[in-house]
Amino acid sequence: MLELTATLDREVAIYLAGETVRVTVTLCNLSRGKHGIVEHLAWGSLQLICERTIGASSSSTTPSAQSRPRPTTSVTKSAATVYSSPPNILFCELQVAPGQTKQFFCDIPLSRNGIPPTFRGHLVKYSNRVTLAVSHVQEHIKSAHLPIRIIPSVGLETKLSLPANPFLASTLAKPSVVETVMATVDDLTQSRKSLAFALTHNSSTSRVALLTLPKKAYKLGDDVCGFLDFNGATTPCVQYSVTIETEEHLIDADVEEGKKKMVKVHCQTAPICTFSPDSTFRLSIPLTATPTFSTDSVQLKWRIRFVFVVTEQAYDVHLNGDVASSAAPIGEK
Repeated sequence: MLELTATLDREVAIYLAGETVRVTVTLCNLSRGKHGIVEHLAWGSLQLICERTIGASSSSTTPSAQSRPRPTTSVTKSAATVYSSPPNILFCELQVAPGQTKQFFCDIPLSRNGIPPTFRGHLVKYSNRVTLAVSHVQEHIKSAHLPIRIIPSVGLETKLSLPANPFLASTLAKPSVVETVMATVDDLTQSRKSLAFALTHNSSTSRVALLTLPKKAYKLGDDVCGFLDFNGATTPCVQYSVTIETEEHLIDADVEEGKKKMVKVHCQTAPICTFSPDSTFRLSIPLTATPTFSTDSVQLKWRIRFVFVVTEQAYDVHLNGDVASSAAPIGEK
């Protein structure tokens, strides 16, 4: 009996585009003693594969396809391979004696721009996995799959600034892909200047609030903080909601326009701001989400969405003894 084990170079299978996936393959013949059987293997290989699955709402566009009954699941069986790395041959015509163990190492470099990131959307899904295939002599091929998560990288096209001293530069180690990407992301998402937006209703003269954000670019795991100033507002605000969303846009000319977009809400808050001169909010971007990316099939964009519940006129406050009550016509904008 032959036992085959494949191990990745890290406990959590998350990689940045541009990194290298190192896989250790171990073959162990568990049979022992005089009656042990020598295992004869024809070949073994490793390969990285990315598959795309298009949702049922956009996969069937032809009249013949629309006439066929659709499955009850939300995603059809329309997976297609959109990327595959060159096969890495681990061994050929290998013999493993009883009780013997053999190890093989393989490095799979990840393309910077050619591999779609791992993404589980409503319209399109991308799944990346390392496939290990082994064939005994004159037998069927057996395969195992190692799913991995790939995150898109930024900044790999530009070079980091090097020290001015050439002797010092020669002694420093070349920055890794993770260091380069993290340095670029930190530079893009650092707070340089606050952004202010005047929020109006119906016309530029009807002011609702003044929104202030510390920065315009964020990374996964960041907190989105904002400040709303209602002083001087001509249109009173009763309540507002802030939502962090991703918009998934399918790039397909044959799909109806109404089926090309899908919005997913990641976090939301809806505080009451009646009679408040100002208000603050704070929302967290989940680490498990997929950052902004674009392929030939789908575009993913992040956005902050605001909804304000406003009144057309100022509040009318009445005092009945010690109890205060107010009434105002409310409309959502």
